[in-house]
Parts: sequence; C-alpha cells; structure tokens
Amino acid sequence: MNNFSASEKSGLTAGLVLTVMASVLAGIASDNFVSGFAITAVVCAIALLAATFLARFVNTRRRR
Repeated sequence: MNNFSASEKSGLTAGLVLTVMASVLAGIASDNFVSGFAITAVVCAIALLAATFLARFVNTRRRR
C-alpha cells in the first residue's frame, strides 16, 4: 500500500468501510446473518479490488 497516493488510500479506506456497512446490512436482511454477511463481503471486496486495479491501469495509461 506504500505505492498508493493519498487520494487512493483514502478511497480504499472509504471502500472498505462501505463494504463492511453493506455486509452488515445484507446480513441483517438475510435469513442467515453469517452467510448474508460473507457473500456480500466477498462480492464487495472483489468489486473494490477490480475498481482499484482499473483505476491504477487508467492512471498509468494517462501518464504516458
């Protein structure tokens, strides 16, 4: 995480907070809290990683 800029670090932190909040809400709304939490956490984490890699790719392409 040392290679990230300050805005990327704050964006990742916000994304992690939103992932946890969405997972808790999905766990509460589902029949089984643990499975609802786990499924939503995995989906949000994958989306967060994909968004991070895509943003890094776009930034490196713009700097060329």
